[in-house]
Amino acid sequence: MTNIAILTNGCSFHKRFFEMEEYKGFYDDVIHIQDLENTSLSKYDTLIVTERLSIPYLKRNQGKFIRFINEGKRLLIFGEVLDHWFPTIDWKDSEVNFSWWVKPQGDLPLIERNNIHELYEYVTLKDMKWHYHGTFQPPAGAFSLVDNDEGRSIFYIDNVSFKGELIVTSLDPIFHIGLGFIDQTKPFMHGLTKWLRGRDYNVQK
Repeated sequence: MTNIAILTNGCSFHKRFFEMEEYKGFYDDVIHIQDLENTSLSKYDTLIVTERLSIPYLKRNQGKFIRFINEGKRLLIFGEVLDHWFPTIDWKDSEVNFSWWVKPQGDLPLIERNNIHELYEYVTLKDMKWHYHGTFQPPAGAFSLVDNDEGRSIFYIDNVSFKGELIVTSLDPIFHIGLGFIDQTKPFMHGLTKWLRGRDYNVQK
């Protein structure tokens, strides 16, 4: 089975998320971002970079992230990718639409891409629709799973830039689950867990 490590900075929404039994299957070990530099990642197949981590610590460990993914492993990045802390990611800030769902016939324009990808067996576009803080331009050869109405991605997978797999999304589910609002994040996280673990994995809800 996939062995998954997840990074934290110890903030309150992370602590609450890690206390919730229904999401225990999403990860095997929790690593504090301040300890990452001196922590071996050799036993892990997947490393998850949670949203709103310290940029200086992320930049300090840039080489470690690249070595990890070039060992043929999987790196999953949530949220904003600021100050070019990961070199191949083209990030652009965007205005956050926090209120579209309370407006009559409101919508957040998102476009499903490459829906033959296995992830779509476990999540729907609706599961990924709450808001986003920015967008990406995937590198040549990578592919988007969700675009905004300007044609920039909010969720893409890059299997060409490294020996492993880079998964990048500006969605921030752990933040909202940890704070206890936006229920749309829950089916997304359960589906994502199932995809990361494999179709035979039973998600506890």
